[in-house]
Amino acid sequence: MKRANLSCGDMNRPALAASCCLPVILLGLFFFGCQDKKPAPAKNLRPIIDSHVHVTPLNDSVARAIEIFDKNGITKFCTKSAGFVGSGRFNATLRVKQQLGERFAFFCNLDWRGIDNPAWPEREAMRLARAAQLGARGLKIFKNLGLGVRTADGKLLAVDDPRLDPIMQKAAELGMIVALHTTDPKVFFDKPDPANERYMELLFAPSWSFYGKDFPTRATLFEARNRLLAKHPKTTFLGIHLANNPEDIDYVDKLLDDYPNLYVDISARIPEIGRHPAEKVRRFFIKHQNRILFGSDIVVSPGRLQLGSLSILPDDDSDADRFFQAHREFFETDHKHIDHPTPIQGYWTVDAIKLPEDVLQKFYVENAQILIWKKK
Repeated sequence: MKRANLSCGDMNRPALAASCCLPVILLGLFFFGCQDKKPAPAKNLRPIIDSHVHVTPLNDSVARAIEIFDKNGITKFCTKSAGFVGSGRFNATLRVKQQLGERFAFFCNLDWRGIDNPAWPEREAMRLARAAQLGARGLKIFKNLGLGVRTADGKLLAVDDPRLDPIMQKAAELGMIVALHTTDPKVFFDKPDPANERYMELLFAPSWSFYGKDFPTRATLFEARNRLLAKHPKTTFLGIHLANNPEDIDYVDKLLDDYPNLYVDISARIPEIGRHPAEKVRRFFIKHQNRILFGSDIVVSPGRLQLGSLSILPDDDSDADRFFQAHREFFETDHKHIDHPTPIQGYWTVDAIKLPEDVLQKFYVENAQILIWKKK
């Protein structure tokens, strides 16, 4: 198995660390070259709606995505990176929507340019309204809120900055979902040295390290995110990547209890979810069965795939088949010590959780149908 992956948290592609490229590739081959490939997915698969993808709105990328999805039982999908109204990406996404109809949904994004202008909040709220008119089902806010967007004084914009309030209020009025990618994996805030269990990821994606400098702590980011949820109880929020704290299932459990306006997806986080005891994870999914969505975070762009993460070695369509098969094995079986979908996110195996049939149907299909496609 040639795949070694890095999680795809935002729209910026990190540069390779050229000085260490060859030894890291050799290390990747050592870890993954001897693993047996699993067979291609079987036919007649249970349908899945993938609520979290990133497909470049170009003909070749869309065609490749459709081929992968058809083979793996993905009946509908929602891209979280349509851009903002007026951008070329947004206009191209509208053309994809016209082509694919109900099979395809999309979330728009914010344009952070002009953040210091007093008119910025109203401008973005009006753009959101226009995006809704054109078919957008929600707004995706990437992790650059809190970790990248800076105001004129050089300070990082807080996740609960008051400038966001008119946008959150407009989303509530429009019935649009606000998907939040707040903070990142716990170890990305630790020193990126060989003692870090995701050191290889950070070698290939140095911009994903938030160690030192003036970055806020994860706890600070979570506190600001939670204040935003509390300030806007009428706004429906989607905490992607299991609210970005799959390392602590108890925390996410309480978060869902405390904020009834919050849903979560599992995109690109099975390696961490699977570190918990299988029965505990199963109980969590059963308890919150109406508020957890399937998502893969697959990226299909010109000439390349990212399967929940950025790969050291190029992925092909057969890797995508195994990627989705690994998701199914985790949720549909009770197999022990299985490979998870994104090996570079952790060199360990996980135990599958075999969800009950009715819970699996909600997780795979019904929750996304209700939340995103507005189908009862």
